[in-house]
Amino acid sequence: MRPLFTLRFIAAVAALIGLVLFVNTVIVDEQSLEAVVDPDPVERRIDLIAPVFSTQRSADFEMDRRGVSSGFIDLVLDGGRTVRAAPGTLGEITCEEVDAINRCALFADLLGDAVVWFALVPQAARSTAELPPVEDLQDGYAVLDNGWQIRYPPVIERECGSLDIPSFTDFLRNYREGSTTVVDLATQEVVAVRCAP
Repeated sequence: MRPLFTLRFIAAVAALIGLVLFVNTVIVDEQSLEAVVDPDPVERRIDLIAPVFSTQRSADFEMDRRGVSSGFIDLVLDGGRTVRAAPGTLGEITCEEVDAINRCALFADLLGDAVVWFALVPQAARSTAELPPVEDLQDGYAVLDNGWQIRYPPVIERECGSLDIPSFTDFLRNYREGSTTVVDLATQEVVAVRCAP
């Protein structure tokens, strides 16, 4: 009876392993690693934008590091209207004063009246919110760098000091990097973009 693991067999297996490692180092796509480390943002069509008058949270409410809520949070909007994010709802909270009156703004992706995803962001001056740069305009929606899609009016103001920017396309091409997007909470639209300082 012949031994199974002969020197010739071990050399053949080692050669195959060496070939696989060589091919992997030569052919591997560096961008695939970037996609895992820095994935593209999830696209969110924002259906509801509103200032949050107050919040009521269950004792066990929190957002885990994956952006999933445990417990519930009730967001009281204008006119006493309340929106509830149930346990297991996806979202993010960047507003540091969630419990303060009229300090946060709600951006929500809805399915009917149910909240599928939500974000609480700080309110800015004149009942607005400031968000990341606009990446593109598509089918009546401004697509932001973070994947959010928000409606926009026929004209988006361009605030760049004394610079005269003839078109929004010119703004996107030359001044988008580091800019700020201004959303009006009353009209629920992107109303302006501000060049980076």
